[in-house]
Amino acid sequence: MTRWWRAAGVSSVITVCLVIGWGLGPGKAQRPAETTALFEDVSAATGLDFQHFIGATGSFFTPEIMGSGVALLDYDGDGDLDVFILQGTILDKSKSLLDALFPPPRTHWPGNRLFRNELIPTGKLRFVDVTEQAGLGGNSAYGMGVAVGDYDNDGHPDIFVSNFGRNILYHNNGDGTFTDVTDQAGVGEDSFSASAAFVDYDRDGYLDLFVTRYNAFTVQSNKKCYNYAGGREYCGPGDYPSLSSKLYHNDGHGHFVDVTQKAGIGASVGNGLGVVCADFNGDGWMDIYVANDKTPNHLWINQHNGTFKDMALITGTAYNADGKALSGMGVTAGDFDNDGAEDIFVTNLTGEPDTLYQNDGSGNFEDVTNLYGLAHTTFPLTGFGTLWFDYDNDSRLDL
Repeated sequence: MTRWWRAAGVSSVITVCLVIGWGLGPGKAQRPAETTALFEDVSAATGLDFQHFIGATGSFFTPEIMGSGVALLDYDGDGDLDVFILQGTILDKSKSLLDALFPPPRTHWPGNRLFRNELIPTGKLRFVDVTEQAGLGGNSAYGMGVAVGDYDNDGHPDIFVSNFGRNILYHNNGDGTFTDVTDQAGVGEDSFSASAAFVDYDRDGYLDLFVTRYNAFTVQSNKKCYNYAGGREYCGPGDYPSLSSKLYHNDGHGHFVDVTQKAGIGASVGNGLGVVCADFNGDGWMDIYVANDKTPNHLWINQHNGTFKDMALITGTAYNADGKALSGMGVTAGDFDNDGAEDIFVTNLTGEPDTLYQNDGSGNFEDVTNLYGLAHTTFPLTGFGTLWFDYDNDSRLDL
């Protein structure tokens, strides 16, 4: 199956955004008279020096076209947001950086990086790489997603990293350092994990952990896939068996129990990428939505007894308005129409429009992508991460 992937390194976290068109409500997308810069790229000026390394050496390993996650967190409790960025790696351990098709700059350190924000002590926005000092160096897995949450309720944000490879949980020691507690916490799944989210699904006061998984690709099982012209290309999501997501229950004593099957999450498989948690039906319990790549999306509705049911098909969020399972990648939840109900936005592959699901207030959804002018705007682009936020402070969520 031909898939139009574009693999590239991420040169910075803070980027330049340009207005090229937007939906102003029902109707056709509008275009401003001229392109206007809304944000300035200050990554180099502030010391946020990072380039993503995809690790490609010509073997066409699937994780190389995924990209990696980033988290903003105040890890040291000084009142400003620090930045934790995940990194890729060479998956063929018989090869080195000399074999890399897109080698990183020689001045860049390998592995995930933690940048401490110096804004509060200095009054100036400036980032310093404190990865080794904080105890976050040495990870050799291919970083995919990251979740931040205080899983042990000690007042300090902890970090969970989902990898292609063994996942890692870092406990925040409260002194500017972290400790790898993966083994004692019981969350070291070694597979093709993608995104993750901390969520207290059973309302016991402790954050539980939800992890999406993509498919059963391994380096050893790597297939040779070809496009219609006969050229080698990356395999599509359907070329390997899909996997279920994983749900871990926090026992309140620093350990997590895999309740994937018990909670019903194992009942459905998919090529899971993005995940977002919110109360989608207004019953006071957290639900979980998963964006799947070329398989129906999942909407796990909380049953209030430790279990979930996938209600995506019934609620209108499994497919788009044309009844197609698109290449779901990024996902965000927010009340864009200010009616008190959480809506869902999913980014997809180039050649597919992104999908805007509007919540009717009862937990049922309608695909209103065309209605709000987003289909034409997003059709030529591949989207991964996405977020609702009010950048202009007009009390309406932007994307």
